[in-house]
Amino acid sequence: MEEALTHRSAGLGLDNERLEFHGDAVLRLLAASLLRHHWPDLSVGELSRLRNQLVSDRELARLGQAIGLQPLIHMGAQARRDPTATTPILARSCEALLGALHEALRLAGGDGLRELLYPWLKSHWVPLVQELLSHPERHHWKTALQEWSQAAHSCLPTYVTEEVEPVHGHPQRFAARVFVANELLGHGRGSSRRQAEQDAAAQAWTALHNPPASPD
Repeated sequence: MEEALTHRSAGLGLDNERLEFHGDAVLRLLAASLLRHHWPDLSVGELSRLRNQLVSDRELARLGQAIGLQPLIHMGAQARRDPTATTPILARSCEALLGALHEALRLAGGDGLRELLYPWLKSHWVPLVQELLSHPERHHWKTALQEWSQAAHSCLPTYVTEEVEPVHGHPQRFAARVFVANELLGHGRGSSRRQAEQDAAAQAWTALHNPPASPD
């Protein structure tokens, strides 16, 4: 457990990278099993997209936050001060923790997958998959907007993104605007170019599908 919760930036002579590699395999196996069993009618492409969501940094970081993992992670002072490092370090530590638990349970005389790890992850994953199936555009705003733009205007969205805050790690470091057929549809801000563009696409998608009510 100590190894699983030690990031290499801590400089303690051990780190969690090998257990992270182990945990990644455990998570993918369990996610594939859950999806195939509970949603047998989905195509392989749909199953792959959902599995990628379940094991994404975003969702693993959310899982780590839910179990109070972040204060327990050993990391260097620079990594701790860098807000852009929080999500990936928390996600990787969550993977490493799953790898460590699997190894400990195996050494105790069983694989621990079906009896312990699968039921625990299932309780987190089933509501998430239901949410993603109900709102497939969620977390994929750029893809959803691109598909709409191609169908409605036979063109791709255009993003204009610029750095507006010089401080590394600033939560609103980048600002983005998105245009479709030369029409400005949304603005976004984020700590990275990708996040700012996703935010702009989300605003555009919301405006397109929830237009303001017309006055009486």
